[in-house]
Amino acid sequence: MKGIEKELGQLFDRLEKKLEEDKLVEKKEGHEKVPPDNEFRDLSDSIILPIMLEYKKFLEIKEKSVSLGCSIEKPHPLLQDITFALEDLNLPSKYGSVPKITFFPKDGRVHIFEEWTLGDGHPIESSYNKNEITDQFVRKRLTGLIKDYIVKLLNRSK
Repeated sequence: MKGIEKELGQLFDRLEKKLEEDKLVEKKEGHEKVPPDNEFRDLSDSIILPIMLEYKKFLEIKEKSVSLGCSIEKPHPLLQDITFALEDLNLPSKYGSVPKITFFPKDGRVHIFEEWTLGDGHPIESSYNKNEITDQFVRKRLTGLIKDYIVKLLNRSK
């Protein structure tokens, strides 16, 4: 064992020190790479989240008769994203995921990532200026997501 320690010990010590330094650098750069986007947070708190909550309340009223619910999540606080996901309480999704729309800041813009809207399981990502994210715009996107999903459920019943 002494022979191995003599031959490799210092090398492992250097590697351990280098990995610790790299972690510190990554941690420091990570915080610099994803600075909080206060403008997006304000947009999310004043427009996106309240409209999502309104749609969630509506779906909760309808949930008992149609078994369709939703959830609102902020899964990655550091990334500041906010997700609205539909839940078919009767039937699991054919694609293993649920229809959802996520709003998140990226490069000074608002990106929207939609899953399960094409019907083939492929996601769609689009990008908008922050001033384009209005009440009407968010309502249109959420309404479209719900409409598309309900039409798919109706067609699946036939």
